[in-house]
Amino acid sequence: MAAFNKLVVKSYPRIASRETSDTKFWNKYSFPITVKESSAINYIDFSQSQPHDFVVTSSNKVQIYSSTTNEVKKTLSKFKDKAFSGCFRADGKLVVAGTEDNSVKVFDANSRVVLREFSGHTRAVHSTRFSLDGLQVISASDDCSVRLWDLSGEDEVFQVKEHKDYIRTSALSNSSKDMWLTGSYDHTVKMWDRRTEASVMTVNHGYPVEDIVVFPSGGLCASAGHNVVKIWDILAGGRLVAAFSNHQKAITSLCFDGQCTRLLSASLDRHVKIYDVKDYKVVHSMHYPSPILCMGISANEKHIVVGMSDGLLSIKYRTQSIEHGRTAVESTTAPRPGSYRYFVRGKNKKPEQGDFVVESSQKTKLSAHDKFLKQFEYTNALDSVLEGRINPTVVVSLIMELIRRQGLKVALSGRDEDSLVPVLSFLNKYLCNPRYTPTLIDVTNIILDIYGPKLGQSPKVDDLLAKLQLRIASELKFQKQAFEIMGSLDTIFAVAATNEP
Repeated sequence: MAAFNKLVVKSYPRIASRETSDTKFWNKYSFPITVKESSAINYIDFSQSQPHDFVVTSSNKVQIYSSTTNEVKKTLSKFKDKAFSGCFRADGKLVVAGTEDNSVKVFDANSRVVLREFSGHTRAVHSTRFSLDGLQVISASDDCSVRLWDLSGEDEVFQVKEHKDYIRTSALSNSSKDMWLTGSYDHTVKMWDRRTEASVMTVNHGYPVEDIVVFPSGGLCASAGHNVVKIWDILAGGRLVAAFSNHQKAITSLCFDGQCTRLLSASLDRHVKIYDVKDYKVVHSMHYPSPILCMGISANEKHIVVGMSDGLLSIKYRTQSIEHGRTAVESTTAPRPGSYRYFVRGKNKKPEQGDFVVESSQKTKLSAHDKFLKQFEYTNALDSVLEGRINPTVVVSLIMELIRRQGLKVALSGRDEDSLVPVLSFLNKYLCNPRYTPTLIDVTNIILDIYGPKLGQSPKVDDLLAKLQLRIASELKFQKQAFEIMGSLDTIFAVAATNEP
């Protein structure tokens, strides 16, 4: 006796998935925790040392959030007026912030004590940084001056005033502890060296500069102003490398991911765009409910924190796995017996050369419709695929098999009202689907041939057939309109082609 072959389910082409490795990576962050602050959040900074806590500056306070609990663990509130640009020193032990009352304050991150307060600026200080070695503090102010303060001696060791407008951002150069950059509303980015009395490089961004970041190598920097990001070659004296614009409104913040392979930009258009630094193309985008003023990402990429103009603080974090770049590294600890990981252990292990493979011959399990087909019970086979949760592809594949066996008429004949209703319901739902139309038209014609003389005897069947007629008429109307539009377009294209010189 010949072996029975299971029903081959027809495969239809699928729409290509647009999900990339970057999309999967950035979508793995949890649903954000949202915290409401009293006013707009102007700066976010992550500690470079473990456990990568982050500091949030808003109104007249600087708050230190725990990266473990995502809650405030300390509040630095010894400010008479607004605070700006609160950021950690590299070791996470000190915090510096500028103020609306023209001063710069340095705090002990553990005790909230003000260790140093530098005065000398004549306007609000919007940008502060610790130097690369952590021994000096850099400050930039609306008075257009840039100053360097010594932590140990509490003295001003450097001062220069070349910008023509407010200075709102600064960044450290990774190539030297004596060099840093500032960005101003006079459209320029300047590089400073404390060993000289003037800027060593000036580039014109073309718009007021809101933020700048320096690449890890120290040879490139990125500036953001208006809705444009520009990449500059520092080693070539400020040569423009690239310029791109993917936001609708002003970009307010720039930062790198943990491995510095992706550049992130946040904007007043409520979007965060993520670029591949190889070609500066957008690989992912995130949407937020309000205009974004600042953004930060932890060095281990476990947290993304965004501050908005209406005081909302969005905290996204990871909980399930440790991420390195775009690849997830599974935990090496042994799975707990009885857990999900315990039962799926070894599932993804691929055989290696020399492994002994035990072959097992298992009896092929047949589905219900295959069992009926094997017994030539065509009516029961068709009924079995029309029960419960219907898979239209399986139903159409079975109908095609019945047509091949010349058993479709047998499967549709001799049905009463209750057994004919599921077939007509399926036709009503899927007859106008272009994938199934050629096959289901044959089914419809056979049903009309068999049950046409008995129309009017069953209200249910008559109602379904009337609906089917309306669907077919509507589809024919749509197709007629489509052909008319295609004819009009052909005429327009033909006229356009003849008018070309």
